[in-house]
Amino acid sequence: MRLVAFGGDARMLGALDAAKRADWETAYVCREEDAPQAGTWADAVMLPWPRSFEDGRLAGTQLPRERALELLPACGVALHGSGVTAQELLRAKRTMDPAHDEALLRVNAQLTAEGAIQRAMQRPGRALLGSTCVVTGFGRIGQALVRRLTAMDAFVIVCARNEAQMRRAHELGAHPLPLERIAQACAQADVIFNTVPARILHEAALARIGRETLLVELASPPYGADPEAAKRLNVRMVLAGGLPGKYAPMDAGAALFEALQRKAMEQGGEGGRSDG
Repeated sequence: MRLVAFGGDARMLGALDAAKRADWETAYVCREEDAPQAGTWADAVMLPWPRSFEDGRLAGTQLPRERALELLPACGVALHGSGVTAQELLRAKRTMDPAHDEALLRVNAQLTAEGAIQRAMQRPGRALLGSTCVVTGFGRIGQALVRRLTAMDAFVIVCARNEAQMRRAHELGAHPLPLERIAQACAQADVIFNTVPARILHEAALARIGRETLLVELASPPYGADPEAAKRLNVRMVLAGGLPGKYAPMDAGAALFEALQRKAMEQGGEGGRSDG
């Protein structure tokens, strides 16, 4: 089996390492001269994830977008992120965006939670033991955070959107509050972990955050709080998005390769194209 990986961040090295350990032949393309010869076949091609192209270039390289697409070899399956569509990957029999791979998303949530907790543990002179931690949102990352924080004997408050989420938070040992009471939760917090990519931490909530409280922002823009408002109100806000690729890129890359393997080994549909 042969994998050709293009660009990306340190996760790509993790993916290539995992492929080698699985006895795959590998090639890594960051420059045009690294590209395989025309007519080369690959069982799989991996483009950067979660974003394949940024600012008109292959993520992590100086390769222009159109040229990078031309260099892709014919392959059985192509893994890609945003910035490219399945229809543009003309030489791939099948395509996949791992954003639809539940097993990968769960690994990423676990790595994000672990990385976020590591960041919170860097507070000088303070432990999570006995600290009040607020988790906003209760999806995969929120649930992974709650499991770890309660195991560390933190007092965990979960601000969730609905009754089902609040019941589940209670089952995991947390103290649920409806999202509309987020300001009340913030007033009690030593650490706040936001997982919601929407402005739920309005200025009234930010104003109630203590000067020693750490706000760990895990969501993508527009974030749970306005960074400028947080700065103006002296909130210690840390932008910590994309943690799997920063905290544990080798493990995050291995998880990407495992998702690719699952797609490559699917039976049937070899002649068609799919996305997801």
